[in-house]
Amino acid sequence: MKNRTSDNVRQSRCCQADYDGPDNGFRRDMLKYLAFAIPIANLSVSGKLSAAQNRPERLPPQPGDRLTYFSKSKRGQIIKLSDLAELDKQQLILPYDVQNNIVRDGSRYNQVLLQKLPESKLSNDTKALSASGVVAYSAICTHAGCPVTGWMTDEENYMCPCHQSVFNPKDSGVVMAGPAPRNLPALPLKVENDEIVVAGNFNSWIGFGKPPR
Repeated sequence: MKNRTSDNVRQSRCCQADYDGPDNGFRRDMLKYLAFAIPIANLSVSGKLSAAQNRPERLPPQPGDRLTYFSKSKRGQIIKLSDLAELDKQQLILPYDVQNNIVRDGSRYNQVLLQKLPESKLSNDTKALSASGVVAYSAICTHAGCPVTGWMTDEENYMCPCHQSVFNPKDSGVVMAGPAPRNLPALPLKVENDEIVVAGNFNSWIGFGKPPR
């Protein structure tokens, strides 16, 4: 009697062998394709991310930028020294590339606090970065990234409404209270023809938590 099990095994092996050949070749071709395709795809994604990050509206404040209002109804209007009154609450503003008509509103990390303070009350380090008593700081709280919109009138300090970190704008944005680990980064300013102009880069890393190494 013929051994059907043996025949089935041989047939199975035969068919498996016939199947393995083309499949192995296909797999080899696919592996070669993926070896080239994946790095190219990664480069493509990386390139798109890099391009997005380098869009003019996402760039941080650049030397020569003017400043404009955060409010959309006044966005594009240049802020002038004569527009500011001493010790008014800090304003949330944005850098503005006037030459190319680009408001740098593509990243919330570009939000800036602007305020005019009595020059006699400014520390030497703060005065060096200010212009006619006008100071500018990053609006991003160094604790958790909330916008620092609170103003303590009596103490003349900023307060973050999220976790009550307090910063002194008269003394380099130093932390006075709360969980924030670092000062608010300061933005150097100058005045040209009554317009407030960005004079340099932020003096420290913009963001919350510990700076990257």
